[in-house]
Amino acid sequence: SLIPSSMPSLIPSSLPSLMPSSLPSVTPSYTHSLIPSSIPSMEPSVTSSLIPSYMPSMDPSSLPSLVPSFTPSLEPSEMPSLIPSSMPSLDPSSSPSLQPSAILSMEPSEMLSFNPSSNPSFEPSLNPSFAPSRSLSFSPTASMPPTLSVVPSYSPSTYTELRRREDIFLAALRLSGFATISDTTSPQRMALEWIMRDDGLQLNSNSPNFIQRYSISTFYFATTNGAKDSWTECGADASQSSCPNESSRFLSPNNECDWSGIRCNAKDEITDLRLKENGLTGSFMPKELGFLSSLEILLLSKNYLSSTVPSEIGLLSNLKYLYLNNNNFVGTIPESIGNLENMVLFSVGNNAMNGTIPDKMFHSNLKHFDIDDNNFHGTLPSEMFTSSLNLLNIDIGGNSFEGTISKGFGNLTKMKLLRMNDNNFVGELPSEIFASPSLQTLNCSLNDLNDTLPDELYGATSLRVLNLASNNFIGTISTEIGDLIDLVELSLQSNQFEGTIPSTIGLLNDLTSMDMSFNFLSGTMPGGVCDLKVRSFLFLELVSDCDGSLPRVVCDCCSTCEVGYE
Repeated sequence: SLIPSSMPSLIPSSLPSLMPSSLPSVTPSYTHSLIPSSIPSMEPSVTSSLIPSYMPSMDPSSLPSLVPSFTPSLEPSEMPSLIPSSMPSLDPSSSPSLQPSAILSMEPSEMLSFNPSSNPSFEPSLNPSFAPSRSLSFSPTASMPPTLSVVPSYSPSTYTELRRREDIFLAALRLSGFATISDTTSPQRMALEWIMRDDGLQLNSNSPNFIQRYSISTFYFATTNGAKDSWTECGADASQSSCPNESSRFLSPNNECDWSGIRCNAKDEITDLRLKENGLTGSFMPKELGFLSSLEILLLSKNYLSSTVPSEIGLLSNLKYLYLNNNNFVGTIPESIGNLENMVLFSVGNNAMNGTIPDKMFHSNLKHFDIDDNNFHGTLPSEMFTSSLNLLNIDIGGNSFEGTISKGFGNLTKMKLLRMNDNNFVGELPSEIFASPSLQTLNCSLNDLNDTLPDELYGATSLRVLNLASNNFIGTISTEIGDLIDLVELSLQSNQFEGTIPSTIGLLNDLTSMDMSFNFLSGTMPGGVCDLKVRSFLFLELVSDCDGSLPRVVCDCCSTCEVGYE
């Protein structure tokens, strides 16, 4: 009927009524009503209701309710509730609750609680809690045989100690997050437990150096694979790591400013962390490193770190020198690196990183830019030539950069070193690249450069290393090459140069190696060059196309003769 009957029907309707009945039906409906009943049904619903019942059901639901029941169920739920029950369950939960129970459970939980119970349990817990009980237990816990520790334990016996541990736990929770702290294998959790239980300083959460000590101890556990590995020097485990001074050992009871590789300012804030070539391992760098806000130097080169560079590194606003080279770092350069306006040196060379170069990372203080031997690609950002005019050393070799070489190099008039070898650059060698009167090293080998060499090259009289090998340069080699009087290494092999080898090369008294092989050069090696090799015991390598039945170059003083192009 369109309007519900005032009396219950003897046989239930096969379809739900548009309005609820004012009296309970004799037989429960097999479909849920649109509005919940205000009186419990004699038997539980066959399907779950959209809104929870305000009265207890005779049998427990097989699915968890979205809102906890106001009275205890006769049997425990097989699924954990989203909000803890306000009444004790008859059987303990198989999973920890998000908040402690307000009433004692009949049996102890088999899982750790995140906050301690306010009442003693009837039996000891199977696992240790993060913080001690406030009351005596009815049965003593069975401890393992005693062991000798370097630092005495601080078993809490007072409310003050209990509060100290609770405060430290909550502080670490705010810094690192619930998921990280609840993971018993995380470096953050290990650092937390060390500070709460084993640290001889016994800091409080409001101690001035609490965050710093927590951050640097997290870094230690992260770079030892959770203490499974050992540093070469001054690691926490004295049986696996030597240390000239025991007070300098990491995780010692001394102030962290006394630990090896750490330097602090007058406020006991860490400014330097230098752990080069010290056996550091680990697959990630903890974000807590970003809490060391006074850090100026981070030196971690020549280790075995295989992490990504965390975006939190952009929080280190005072960082000037970042050495992450010669590790196994992966991933991209985080965009947050652009926040480091005080950066003087950025070195991530010899890793396995990829991606493009963030344009915002170039600031006026940047002088050294080293990203060689990675998998970076794309083109060089224009900001490199407009925002970082004080660049001295640039090493981008061994990547997959492409396009032509930017004429913007002409703006870098202080540049001393430019390595861009082993990339995919094409086109000519721009004359602007020689604008800096201080240029000492130029390596453009292993690209696809072509055309003739610019005349400006021969005016770069500060050059000591010139490597243009394995390109497609053409034309002759100018006699003005003799003006490069500081030249030590000259590598022009594997190109298409023609003509003869200039005799003026004999004027380069500092030369130690010269390779002219695999070109179309001909004639005889100039006598001045051979004399130079005889006079100088440093001139060890002289290579040309002087081999074969009809050698292109006649050379009696060459250390190596190649057949050259057929």
